[in-house]
Amino acid sequence: MPRPRASGRGPPGPGPPRRWATLRAVYPDHPPVWIQAAVALRELGSHDEARHLLAEARARFETHPGGWVQGANTALADGDTALAARLLEEARKRFPDDPPVWVRSAHLALATGDREGALRFNRHARDAFPEWAPAFDQHAELAMAAGDWDSARQRWAEVRRRFPDHPPGYRRAAEVEERQGRHREARRLRLAEEHGLDWLEESDPAEPPAVAPPRRRDGRNFIDLVWTKARLNLKSEANRNHLRYLWWVIDPLLYMAVFYVVFGLLLNRGGEGFVAYLLTGLVPFQWFAKTVQHASNTIVEGRGLMNQVRISPLFFPLVAVVQNAGKQTLVFLMLAVFLLLYGLAPTMHWLALVPVVLVQLLLMVGVGCGLAMIIPFVRDLINLVPTGLQFLLFASGVFYTLDTIPERWQDLFMVNPLANLLHQYRLILLDHQWPDWSQLGWLTLGCVIGLVVVILAYRRLEGVFPRVVVE
Repeated sequence: MPRPRASGRGPPGPGPPRRWATLRAVYPDHPPVWIQAAVALRELGSHDEARHLLAEARARFETHPGGWVQGANTALADGDTALAARLLEEARKRFPDDPPVWVRSAHLALATGDREGALRFNRHARDAFPEWAPAFDQHAELAMAAGDWDSARQRWAEVRRRFPDHPPGYRRAAEVEERQGRHREARRLRLAEEHGLDWLEESDPAEPPAVAPPRRRDGRNFIDLVWTKARLNLKSEANRNHLRYLWWVIDPLLYMAVFYVVFGLLLNRGGEGFVAYLLTGLVPFQWFAKTVQHASNTIVEGRGLMNQVRISPLFFPLVAVVQNAGKQTLVFLMLAVFLLLYGLAPTMHWLALVPVVLVQLLLMVGVGCGLAMIIPFVRDLINLVPTGLQFLLFASGVFYTLDTIPERWQDLFMVNPLANLLHQYRLILLDHQWPDWSQLGWLTLGCVIGLVVVILAYRRLEGVFPRVVVE
C-alpha cells in the first residue's frame, strides 16, 4: 500500500496527517498505517500526537515491533533517553529476531555515549543476521563516528565483500578515502558504485608513478579502456542470471523460433530451404538491431561517469558495440553449426564473411554512435528507435527473397544497407558464391564517410555533452 508523503514545497500542512487518519479508518487492523502516521507527525513536529499513536499501536499490535522501535525514536528525538532505553529493552525481549531492534539499540547506546554498548548490540545484529546489510553498515559507521578511519576502511571493504550490490559500501567508503587523502581510490569506489565491483577487481590499484608526466589520451589507451569496460559489462550481465552465459544462446534461439513458427509454419512461406534462408537473415539483423538499440541511449545513461572523469563521449556507444559483438560470436557459431547439419558445408567462399562482418561493424558503429550523439539533444528520439528498427526488419528482406520485389524497385531496395548486407551473407552461406564486391565496396565507402562525419562531430561536441546530459 503506498505511503502518503508530505509535499516537498513549502511548509508541511495538515494534508498527510489527515490522509493517514483516513487510512486508519479504512484499515484499522493494519499496523503500518498507525506507525507511519506517527512517523509523519513526528517529522511535522507533533511529538505528543506521535507518542499517542505509537502507544495505541503498541496496545493494538503487540506482535509488531514498529511501535516500540519508532516509540524509541520519538523519545530520543524528545531527548528522553530513559524512555527510549526502556522501550528498546522491552523490544529486545519481545522481538529478539527483529534486526532493526538491535540496530536501533546500538544507535541509542552511541547517542548516550555508551560506545561499548553500541558495539555489543551491533555485534549481536551482525552475528544473528549475517545477511542483513544495515548491521554491517552500522559497524562501519561506528568506526567513522569514532574517527577510526583505518578500521572504517576495513569494515566498508567487508560490506562490499558481503553485499557487492549495496551502494553504501562504495559511497561511504569513498568518503573515508577522501578523509584520508586518497582521492584516486575514492574516485575508483564511486565508479565501482555505478559500474560494479568488477571495476575495482580488474582496474589497477597501484598509484601512478610519481615521475610519470601527464600524458595525452591516445588511441591505444582508449581502445584498451573500451575493451576492458565491455568485458566487465559482459561478466556483470552474465552474473545477474542463474543461467549466466547460456542466455546469450537461448535469447536468439527463442527469437528465431518465433519467426520460423509464424512465417514458416503458420503462414507457410518460403518452401524448402526457408529455415536456412530465414536464419541467415535474422542472425545478422538481430545483431544490428540489438547493437543500435543498446548504443543509442548510452551517452545519456553514462552521464554519471562523464561528469566524474574526463572521457570522450564516443566511449559509451563503442562499449555497447563491442559488448554486443562479444555476445554475437556465440550466435554466429550456432548458425555455422546449424548450416553444417542442414547440409550446407563450409566452402572457401566463407572466407568472404570476414569483410562482410567488418562492413557490418562499420555500419553499426556509425549508426549507433550517430544516434547516441543526437539523442542527448533530442531525447524524444529514443522512442522512435524501436519503431525504426521494426521498419528495417520488414524492409530488409529478412523474410522474402529479392526476386519477389518488382525489378524496377530492386535497385532502390538494395540502397538499404541492411538489405545489401543480408544479400551478401546469403550469397556466401547459401549460394556458395563470392559476395557482390561492387555493392559491398560502395557500402563500405558510405560507412567510412558516415563514420568520419560522426567522429568529427563528436570532437566538436565533446565539451558540450557533459552539460547537455544533465539538463
